[in-house]
Amino acid sequence: MRKFATTILLLTCVFSLKAQTSVSFQHLGNATFQNNLINPSLIPEGKFFLGLPVLSGLHVNMNNKFSYNEGFTVESDRTLIDVPKIIGNLQNQNTVTAKAGINLLHVGYKLKSGALLSFVANERVEADFLYPKEVVEYVFTDGNNEFLNQDVKISKVGLIAQHFREFGLGIAAPINEQLTVGLRGKFLVGFANASLAGNTTAILNSNGEAFQIDAEWENATLRTSGFDIYDETEGDLGSHLVMNGNTGLALDIGGTYKLNRYYTLTGSIVDLGYINWKENIKSYTLNDTSFNYSGVNLEELDNIQQTLEDSLFSKFETTDTFEPYRSWLPVTAYGSWIYHYSPKTDIYVTVGSRWIQRQFKMMYGGGVTQKFGKAFTGSISVTKLPQQFFNAGAAFAVKGGPVQMYMAVDHLINFSIPDAKAIDFRFGISFAFQGRQEQATSGLSRTPIAGAKGLDTNVFLGKKVKTKKRDGIYSIIKKQKRRELKNKRTKAKDDVQKKSLNGRTGKKNTKGGE
Repeated sequence: MRKFATTILLLTCVFSLKAQTSVSFQHLGNATFQNNLINPSLIPEGKFFLGLPVLSGLHVNMNNKFSYNEGFTVESDRTLIDVPKIIGNLQNQNTVTAKAGINLLHVGYKLKSGALLSFVANERVEADFLYPKEVVEYVFTDGNNEFLNQDVKISKVGLIAQHFREFGLGIAAPINEQLTVGLRGKFLVGFANASLAGNTTAILNSNGEAFQIDAEWENATLRTSGFDIYDETEGDLGSHLVMNGNTGLALDIGGTYKLNRYYTLTGSIVDLGYINWKENIKSYTLNDTSFNYSGVNLEELDNIQQTLEDSLFSKFETTDTFEPYRSWLPVTAYGSWIYHYSPKTDIYVTVGSRWIQRQFKMMYGGGVTQKFGKAFTGSISVTKLPQQFFNAGAAFAVKGGPVQMYMAVDHLINFSIPDAKAIDFRFGISFAFQGRQEQATSGLSRTPIAGAKGLDTNVFLGKKVKTKKRDGIYSIIKKQKRRELKNKRTKAKDDVQKKSLNGRTGKKNTKGGE
């Protein structure tokens, strides 16, 4: 328990990762099959889609309130922790999140109706830790002089960290010319989990010169599953990672609604689900307790773990239980307003949110997506992520025959490893095979109007023509030859006149022969 709690606190203070970006990737619209994973209503162009393990999708994300250089200094061969500087960079409420995902397989097939049937399998590792600034101030302030003889309430502390695999069956179908909906049901298999039962609250009181602390806890139960199996002290790790009793269900939903030829609304909610943890369960509940504590004095990064265990976690008293439990996935939602400036240019405004243990984490973005022919789509975005200032991102998808490659990166400006505060990276290579008569039924760009003549259809008076350029709502074509138009009545009259003339001519010839 002490070792695990130390690891969690170290992640909080040292790495502070956060996963909630992918704005630039979101702005690619339906350019790739992988975009269907964040909005199940998006139907990519193509007939058959195939993604191979690992190569078809990699996702790594991090976000930090402060960079490595803002929290640590190097003197000679030692790495020193600058606790006051770290505390100075924190907000009142902070979130630590790490996220990585691998696409194991995806298969998609588009029906004649335009509906997309799909199967996906993904490996996911995610961790979210929510904490107020007071936690770090109280733990790492030497002597706790700032909190002497007063009650300190620490609330909104949450944790969920897990490794799981998902298998999903989905369908995206156009309901009519304006509305497309998508739905994906997922079966989950969990491998490891650590989570708090709810938002943990603590009331701490430091009394007298001896710094005796009275601690009262609420919802302070840390539930774990699978860690002994990973340490190989219990069970078989190989069989555990294939299939086990930790299972659950989840649902992804999405919608795309075309207001008109110029405006489209899209929205999605993913990971509405849970996992029931039944194997290798160990839960630790903190008991109300009193102990002497004079703070943690940190200097070097090398001895931080032992220092925390000796100075802090050894003083906690816990009650251990082994009951199965259920954990809920953090829910992610996206919504976009799209203005179709031209058939190849879209302007996006996006809002996203992640619901983590009863707390919302918001992000915002805007960008431009441009199509260059049929082979290349690119986007440039400006994003506002939680705990960050405005920054930029970019994404592209390129096709060469059936092979398609995409890459998306958020938080590009002033990026370097020691100074990095956030980054979101996606990359993948997969296959998209076109059908004989591929028709865009759910594209987010300004698409042809079914049954229309002329505008955006390259058809003029029933014949195909080449469009030289477009000017607003007008299509500029080459000058066409004048054609004679005759209605049915005129044509019938001409036929009667011809027959009458032929009849008279025949009579004259007959008389002449006599």
